[in-house]
Amino acid sequence: MKYPIIITCILAFIGCSTKSTTNCSNEPTNKALAVLDITKRPEKQIALENIIENIEYIPLETNDSILVDGKPNVVSDRYIIYYNANGQINIFTRKGKSLYSFNRRGGSQEEYSHIHNIILDEEKNELYIQDIFTSKIFVYSIDGKFKRRLVLPRMFIPECLMNYDKDYLFCYNCYFEDKTENMPKENMNQENIKNRDNPYFFISKQTGKVTPFNYTIPNRMGNQAYTIKNGEITMTHEISIFPLAQNTHNIMITEFADDTLYSLKDGKLSPIMIKKPSAHKMNPPMLVGVDIFTDRYIFMMAYKKEFVEEFPIGTCIIYDIKSNNFYRLGTRLPISFPMKGNKTTLPHNTGIVFRSAERILKDYETGKLEGELKEIASKLKEDDNPILMLVKIKE
Repeated sequence: MKYPIIITCILAFIGCSTKSTTNCSNEPTNKALAVLDITKRPEKQIALENIIENIEYIPLETNDSILVDGKPNVVSDRYIIYYNANGQINIFTRKGKSLYSFNRRGGSQEEYSHIHNIILDEEKNELYIQDIFTSKIFVYSIDGKFKRRLVLPRMFIPECLMNYDKDYLFCYNCYFEDKTENMPKENMNQENIKNRDNPYFFISKQTGKVTPFNYTIPNRMGNQAYTIKNGEITMTHEISIFPLAQNTHNIMITEFADDTLYSLKDGKLSPIMIKKPSAHKMNPPMLVGVDIFTDRYIFMMAYKKEFVEEFPIGTCIIYDIKSNNFYRLGTRLPISFPMKGNKTTLPHNTGIVFRSAERILKDYETGKLEGELKEIASKLKEDDNPILMLVKIKE
């Protein structure tokens, strides 16, 4: 099946170790781990249409009070969830119909001051609103009723917060991520060293108690690139890759300072891939992060950890678990496909692309659309909410 229109849409979005752990799975493997040489661009190409199973188009309902922009924070089997900088949360059905809209921003014990992230527990119909300004996670029902708040410890900033199981969230603590790269251990107390070297945590959904996951990174490396003058950091920017990605209940840990990529499932780490050379042996180091992964494919981005004036250019690498081959897309531009949007929670084996109504209408007027997308465009207005395209990846 060919997808010329969706491929055009996807390409339009292109802008683009030392370890110690006792949680590794001891189950035997029938084949050696794949080895990724991050200094080389894959020779083989893979066509987009060959990895797409189907596409689900979702036009989001628009009215005067429900206006959203860009990517959603959550897409689940039943809900689509957006939030904005003013603290407004808009919840749609999976078909795009407006369901709930509320804003609990404020200064009371039941209100958040700023939304950094939203996690959905679909089984309990609970929303976990992360507020890094107050070091708290506020828990609400799906329609916005306050239930409880979770108070986090000092020097703890959850990044890549995820729904792990019925009892716990999972994250990594980015507080020490780059603050300590130029700080020798002799200048840190034992608590700080422990928190830096053990960055992955479970968070209780009921009490907020944090429990470290037994995965130690003694030479941790963050995703900040910066310039240093006279021993002081002068300019910095964040490289948009992170060491955690999730495919439903399976989590992949791609710790930048580790030479191994792991799958975390049912409390156990299973090695998936080896990176070479070690990031600590490169100058500048090469950081590798997973954009999304499915049961068959792992979509990775690699960036040099160096400060650049313009947006950093990365390399997209696709690993086919079934064939044990590494691929690049048949384009010369840096790609992150399908576009996960960093913190967007997605259904199993699914990527996401979003298009503004204005852009869709331009394609419609120039005769570039066909099929279902053409029919949707015929009913659009320029100021309507965006169209979501959920891209199901072949297994």
